[in-house]
Amino acid sequence: MLPIYQIIDFDENRYLLARAVMKRAREINFIGDEGLEQESGKIASLALNQILLDDIKYILPREEKAKKA
Repeated sequence: MLPIYQIIDFDENRYLLARAVMKRAREINFIGDEGLEQESGKIASLALNQILLDDIKYILPREEKAKKA
């Protein structure tokens, strides 16, 4: 089930959230995921849940470069 309150209460950059979800959805589309059956085959919902619930971590390229410097 998609937690709508978590989307509404998301206080970070929503554009970056959308980009992370799209990237994860592409990964799920190509390699699959165990949780896809629970989401009734809805790839975008699964990707959004994984990102919002911190099952999948994402790092922005700018942040990654700053950590290396």
